[in-house]
Amino acid sequence: MNANKPVSKLLLLESDAARAEAIAQTCAALNCVCVPVRRDALSAALKMHYDLGGVLLGEDFGGSIDAAAAVAVALEAERPELPIVLRRASHEHSDALPEPLRRVPCGVWFGSDPQTLVTVLEEQVFSHDYPDPLVDGITDMTFGRLRGLFPGLDVNWDVPGIVRDRIIFGEVLTLIPIETAWCRGWLLMQTEEAPLIELLPPRAGRDEASDFRDVNGVLAELTNLVWGAFRNRYLGNALAAGEAGWGRAPVQVPLLINHRRRYLSFGSDNPQLCIKYRLTCPDTGREVVIDQRFVFSLGWSREGFDETAAQAAAAAEEEQASGELELF
Repeated sequence: MNANKPVSKLLLLESDAARAEAIAQTCAALNCVCVPVRRDALSAALKMHYDLGGVLLGEDFGGSIDAAAAVAVALEAERPELPIVLRRASHEHSDALPEPLRRVPCGVWFGSDPQTLVTVLEEQVFSHDYPDPLVDGITDMTFGRLRGLFPGLDVNWDVPGIVRDRIIFGEVLTLIPIETAWCRGWLLMQTEEAPLIELLPPRAGRDEASDFRDVNGVLAELTNLVWGAFRNRYLGNALAAGEAGWGRAPVQVPLLINHRRRYLSFGSDNPQLCIKYRLTCPDTGREVVIDQRFVFSLGWSREGFDETAAQAAAAAEEEQASGELELF
């Protein structure tokens, strides 16, 4: 199994613990990580998890259908961008559901037919297929740039995730547009200010301690380096092949940022590819998380991604980096 295969984190709202465990096991086989939550802990869970791919809601969560309907209304108000998938006990009596359970969920599956869960997750959570070579290439490029900027720190990353949340992580955020023949959107990097300040290397010729300006600078530099690597690897091949990109398309969608709500919208419902990189000081154990998102909100064509060309470009970069490139 590819350790970089994207997964999606789902809130699992089921009153019966045995049923919740069975659903979690089924979802694990579908590249989903379930987070079971009790009714009285739902508000805290929503504050803790900012990188969700959706919600699995049992029709009797909270003890009754009416209680589950109240939860659906609360989720719609708090996180309307999250797809809610409702579990029904059977296909019968759908008209008897309370109005919120007919209106709010984007999909329904039936406990008696697990295949319906597979179908609805593919439609509502994994609507974009991110090829393994693309995800591998992104982590490889970013890892190299992080090692260059933070040579004294250990660099690791979590399993990539498919995220539909629009909650901002941390206090510092950079954005840069990305565009190839097969995708068009944004590269986003975000982090927490204080933990990164503590891990920044000393600046040459300066006696002052690092401050927020240094955080701004290093995150912007990292974003630019990753963008350049992405552009060289994926845009270069498209141009060499004479392919027409998205650049002639006049469509633009405004970004919306609500600072009070820590909310950022790219103007589409497309899922985001999220990778969390963890930088750790081997001496002190201090850690900072850099949250990287690729948001293909303006254009995405899985069929247009050339895996062979991407792998060839990656091999060429490795040869150049090692000084072993031969000219024939």
